[in-house]
Amino acid sequence: MSAFLGHIHFWLYKKIQLINEREQLILKEAEKSLDDLATELHDTAVSMYGEPIPADRNLQMIIDHSNIHGWLQNQIEVTSVREATFIKDLLDCGGDMATDAILTAFVTQGTACGTLAKEKLGDVQHTPQEVYQAMQDYYLNGMPCDGGDTIISESDSEYIWAGTHQNQREHWKKAGVSEVFMAAAYQAWFRAFVAAAAPYLQFDVILEENNAPLYRISKTVAN
Repeated sequence: MSAFLGHIHFWLYKKIQLINEREQLILKEAEKSLDDLATELHDTAVSMYGEPIPADRNLQMIIDHSNIHGWLQNQIEVTSVREATFIKDLLDCGGDMATDAILTAFVTQGTACGTLAKEKLGDVQHTPQEVYQAMQDYYLNGMPCDGGDTIISESDSEYIWAGTHQNQREHWKKAGVSEVFMAAAYQAWFRAFVAAAAPYLQFDVILEENNAPLYRISKTVAN
């Protein structure tokens, strides 16, 4: 791997920072109802996996230029597992109030990212595939070499992919968090993103006969 920092490295770093940002949003929401318990649980996750990288930290100054790929891959794992560990502990100790706080944070960030995407997309209507591609600038889905989502079908009216979260599940397992809950949290994020980025489209979950989920962005009935 070259020591040259290219666009892809800054692109990944931005998405890593978005996970850090969401972790702070979860903490902020959880503190509203759980007070010091939320802070203590977050401190525990930080003690295990280290402090999040400060938002203003320049990638050029902190990355290991001799091992760019390894550094980014490690940051993806540490950031994802720390957030998932915090979520697990909140769910274990905070009950319904924790659940509401976590989902609120996911929706809040999904909406914010979708709003930014809408500004880039412009006022013209876009296809479901184009909105899905815009989402990839904000959704941390592993390293490019990990392979992305498995696309099931695509057309001008809908875009469907397998909801396996194959690049997140290893992190969830390491944290011991419920994979069902994490999938639901990401579904809330996707739904909020699409609603903000392209109100003329919708995100929904389709269950196959074996209950395997498929994710779909499609035109609304009105369109």
